[in-house]
Amino acid sequence: MEKEKKERLKKKASIGILASLTSISVLLGGVFDSPKELVEENHEKPVILIENIDDYSEDELENEEGKDHTGYKDKLKRQIYRIPLRIRMIFCVPLWCLGTMILSLGEFLWGSLLSPVLNVLLTFLLQTIILMAVIGICVKLLFPDLPWRKIFNKRTLLAVLIGSLIMSLLDAVLPLFWKEYRYYKMLGKFLIGLVILTIVMRWFIKKKIEDMNTIEIHYQLPSMIQAE
Repeated sequence: MEKEKKERLKKKASIGILASLTSISVLLGGVFDSPKELVEENHEKPVILIENIDDYSEDELENEEGKDHTGYKDKLKRQIYRIPLRIRMIFCVPLWCLGTMILSLGEFLWGSLLSPVLNVLLTFLLQTIILMAVIGICVKLLFPDLPWRKIFNKRTLLAVLIGSLIMSLLDAVLPLFWKEYRYYKMLGKFLIGLVILTIVMRWFIKKKIEDMNTIEIHYQLPSMIQAE
């Protein structure tokens, strides 16, 4: 048991160290533009110049001189510059290289893969929510006593997902062959949504008619038996 606990602690410590080094490397890669900047020795605080000095009173000038006009990036740089130069060269420069690689990879993934994928997923999700809301409101207005869990049954959800998927596929494929598709995009989505709504409403109306016929037969059956 003790060996297992020690191994778990070692794993947690390794993960913590790795996460800390990765965070520091990303921080260094984001703050410094080059390793040369990281090992610079001259890093004096920038001088703040005030144009039109006659427009300021003595108190205002003193307040301006006392303020720190540098941003968080410059403040963080000054804190890092307090680290001895040798330590910066030995430890910080390799971490900066790692952080720059991570940031470049993240920028590449976001620009070429994640951003378009997220855009498609968000569009698909928004279309699904709107279609579900329209269907739910229309069915509820027509059949107020019908519970929501019966409105959004498996068949309804499947129809909504198929309709939203068709809309997304049209958005992805049609612009490649039809340059003017963007002008008719909303009309196409409206027509697809209308078709899905019509199909779902037809299901519920048909189901309601079947239930009414079943109830009518149930009440007529005893009288028919007595007549015989």
